[in-house]
Amino acid sequence: MMEAGRLDVLEMVVLPLLLSDGIPLFPEGTPGLGLRLVKCEPRTGGALHVVYEAVR
Repeated sequence: MMEAGRLDVLEMVVLPLLLSDGIPLFPEGTPGLGLRLVKCEPRTGGALHVVYEAVR
């Protein structure tokens, strides 16, 4: 969906978890998606609620 330009909003919760080098959200080589951070709110336990909008 993102590569096809059909994504308007990406909303997720990021949890503070340490796993070596971490797990990438997008595979290596993924082109820039043109996202703009519009909201970032802390949650219980150190989690972050983040919202990105597509930039067109």
